[in-house]
Amino acid sequence: MRIACIFKSTTIPVSYHYMFAGLIKKAISLSSKEKFEEIYFHEDRKTKRSKNFVFSVFMKGYELKEEHFEVSGKLKCIISSSDSELMLYIYNGLLELQEFRYKGYELVQDRVNFLEEKFPTSSEVVFKTLSPIAMKNKSGRFIAPDDSEYNQNLNYIANEVLQSARGDGLKEPLVLVPLEMKKQVVKLKHQEFAGLNAKQTLYVNAYRGVFRLKGNPEDLILLVQNGIGFRRNQGFGNVQLLEG
Repeated sequence: MRIACIFKSTTIPVSYHYMFAGLIKKAISLSSKEKFEEIYFHEDRKTKRSKNFVFSVFMKGYELKEEHFEVSGKLKCIISSSDSELMLYIYNGLLELQEFRYKGYELVQDRVNFLEEKFPTSSEVVFKTLSPIAMKNKSGRFIAPDDSEYNQNLNYIANEVLQSARGDGLKEPLVLVPLEMKKQVVKLKHQEFAGLNAKQTLYVNAYRGVFRLKGNPEDLILLVQNGIGFRRNQGFGNVQLLEG
């Protein structure tokens, strides 16, 4: 399932990813305390376990001003998941959540609606990114689509995503071929990175554009719903089918 939520705002932080991750978290908590506890906690402790959703954010009419964007147009957040129950909780929570505040910034809801989905039907498809894909190797270094390690690490994280979504991993190995992809350095600022540097900032080398992906059609369907790569729950790896 896929949802689009439209907001009004005058400013949002440059590192808006945690703002919208917090919005989704709040929407789930408003709809179902049980689902919220299931997703965000394990044995009464917060968990960093990956969640079965992905999102992307689009801005119209904006200007960068140091640590924030000044926004003259509307904001759109697209959320996707193969978990229909979870998506209904997010949808109902967003309807209830007319305003959302995050560190002095505010989002005012305009409307929420479900989107039509296009699913892969063949073993070789063409996707475009709605948010850039972040891929890293075992040492934690972010890597490019033309890196010799890319497909190995793509298969690792895709297998983890599918294990979480349906209980078993990839049916066939994936092969990603970049067609027109460009690097995008994304700035993530959060207390999670307090030990990283004084600015509490992680710079993610991610890639956006168009790519070909080969694999089992059932795997590809779940990946278009749940996202590709790392940090999907922070606004990376949301994709849309173009061909196949």
